[in-house]
Formats: sequence, structure tokens, C-alpha cells
Amino acid sequence: MAERPGGGEGGAAPQSGRVTLKRVVDLSPGEWRTLHSFFRSRELADWNAAKPIRLPEWLFRKIMTEEEQTGERAGFGVLDEVGRLIGSAELYDFRPSPPLRPTTATLGVMIGLPALWGQGYGREAVRALLAWAFTSFQPPLARVRLTTFGHNRRAQRAFAAVGFTETGRTERAERTEVHMELTRAAWESLQNR
Repeated sequence: MAERPGGGEGGAAPQSGRVTLKRVVDLSPGEWRTLHSFFRSRELADWNAAKPIRLPEWLFRKIMTEEEQTGERAGFGVLDEVGRLIGSAELYDFRPSPPLRPTTATLGVMIGLPALWGQGYGREAVRALLAWAFTSFQPPLARVRLTTFGHNRRAQRAFAAVGFTETGRTERAERTEVHMELTRAAWESLQNR
């Protein structure tokens, strides 16, 4: 079995504000059911230009767990201030690919409860994941990137607020993709302010 990205890190769960991140491999059966329901949601899938998954929960869990174990993904459940699973945050598309030591990854975040959108939970989850990626991940990443959509101004504002800068846009017939990134050096300078 390959060492998962960031393998060997210890310490407390990543936290920021009201949010705590919990590795997906440590989720309870009830948390897995909730996470699965988020990935089955048409509304959430539309924000990612994806289709809702149709996999049964056991297969969804198996695939997610295997991707963790092979180092393809570092996934977390996003827990709110009372410990309720409200979303997911992950790093994937590691470059170079494992088993080489990656220096760059792509970030994904989702708050699965629309009633919590616009309340800062996504921003706090991103802050916690970045702190983990740039300090606890071994070795720490040098760069984290992401893609969002041109019409998703809320996400662009949240990502910019934690330090991401736009690096370009890709125009497609059905949407505009906004590419953003944050380097460890830029993140560290923001922490020292």
C-alpha cells in the first residue's frame, strides 16, 4: 500500500474558527451516509458541473477510502462547531503523482447544507485545509490551486479572502472556469500580518 499524502503527520485535527476537519477514513457510519447524500445532491453537483453520483453508499465509501490509501486524495469531512458533518474539503490531483513527493495539489471544498451557504463555513474549511497542507502535510506543499466557475462569485470572494489569486480563465461554451492558486510563501506572509 502506498503512503498517503501527508502520511506520518500527527497532532490535532485541522481547525479554523467554527470548523474542524476530520479525515474521511475516520468518519462514522452516520457521517458517511451524510457525505454520500451530499454527493447525490443535484444542486451541489450543478455547482461543480458534475452529475450526482449514483453509486451505492458502500461503493462510494470503498472508492474514497482506496483513493486515500493510494495517496490520490487527502479528504476530510467538515464539521461545524457542534461536531455535525456539514461538508467536505480535499486535496487531490497531486503533482508530481505519488509515490513521488508532491509539491502541488488541487483543492476542493463543499458545504453540503445550502442553509449554511454564505455564513463563512466554506472559508473556514479552506483556511483549515491550507494550514494543514502548508504545515502538517509531509513534506509541506509549495502550491495549492483550484478551479471555480465565473458565475460563482461567492466562492471567488471566499477564496480571495484567504489569499488565492486568479491565474487565468478558460472560456467554454457552457461556462467560464476561473483558475486560482496560493503558494506556501504567500500563505506564510499572510499568517505573519
